[in-house]
Amino acid sequence: MSRVSGDGICDCQRAVRVPDRAFRSFLIDNGYAVKRGWQKMTPTDNGCALKALKCYEKEIHSLRGIEMFPQLEQLTCGDNPIKKLDLNALPNLQQLYGYNMPLQRIDIDSCHHLRHIELSFTLLDTFNLAHFPELEFFFCIFSPLSYIDLATCTALKSLYIRGTQIETVDIRPCRDIMEIHALDTPLQTIITTTEQYERIIKVSVEDSVRIEFR
Repeated sequence: MSRVSGDGICDCQRAVRVPDRAFRSFLIDNGYAVKRGWQKMTPTDNGCALKALKCYEKEIHSLRGIEMFPQLEQLTCGDNPIKKLDLNALPNLQQLYGYNMPLQRIDIDSCHHLRHIELSFTLLDTFNLAHFPELEFFFCIFSPLSYIDLATCTALKSLYIRGTQIETVDIRPCRDIMEIHALDTPLQTIITTTEQYERIIKVSVEDSVRIEFR
């Protein structure tokens, strides 16, 4: 893993293994990293300053080696055959966009500053939101997600869970929530408070969903 100095810049002298050929080519073609031996790379000056990485539709199977860029704040990696995503080496990540991937596992527990998560058309059936107290927007649609715990998501404003397998959602901890979208799901119950529900601007759910006030 690349080391980080006090000002958040990575140690460009340390080589990191990047086993995926497509990811290596993408980094080289965009001037973000250079080769330092078999499957090893170091970031360029442009890579060290990189805040947003957009690597969608590149036939990338693995983002291993992304720890070269611990200063990243935004990652877009959709339309790639990625099954496992480990982003724990990106402590500054705030926005994550992923779609149309056979994603089965995602490790982002160390990304405590995430504010915006979009994951659609994946194979994710579980997702732990306990580590993201700053999360404002959660968008997970057409994925077999069966449960979400919003207990620590006090800053959440928008919740999109269309096409999931979630049956109950408790939004009471989300003091600032403004909209809920949960069509095409077996959703049965939304647990909320009267005061909170009166502040919500938009609710798009099936007519059969019960609003339970507590």
